[in-house]
Amino acid sequence: MLMRLGRWLRLLGQDVAIPAGDSDGELLCQAKAERRTIITRDRGLFQAARGRGLSCLLIRSSKLPDQLAEMAQSGLPMRLDPKRCTMCNGPLDEVDEADEGEMPGRRRWRCRCCRKIYWVGGHWKKVESMLEEIRIRSEKRSLFPDDSKHAGAFLEDREE
Repeated sequence: MLMRLGRWLRLLGQDVAIPAGDSDGELLCQAKAERRTIITRDRGLFQAARGRGLSCLLIRSSKLPDQLAEMAQSGLPMRLDPKRCTMCNGPLDEVDEADEGEMPGRRRWRCRCCRKIYWVGGHWKKVESMLEEIRIRSEKRSLFPDDSKHAGAFLEDREE
């Protein structure tokens, strides 16, 4: 599973679900019912999803920065957009200035579901720096010059 990539996608504001079942069939049913794009490294699952007319993106790399670059090439903006909890996918609400208490002057968000707190701190700059490197790299070259259909298929599916 691409759990680490999923958490990063949540940092980018994406609504990322965790598969409810263990089998490919259950995952395909969930994706269809929830109208989701499947993101996988499993070629068999990719083929099965495409065969059923489901939106699916085949990730080729096992390394997170390269996986994010593949997402960037598929049209996903590489910028922090704190809308989703990285742990439970619940929506985030910005914490009001009056509620700041222990972290005055810093933007903070709280998950509506699990109540986890997120804030702009030193780690934020590291994440932004990594995303900037990915943006620059993905603009300079394609990860898959021999496969021009790779990114286009995902973009076409998302427009439907």
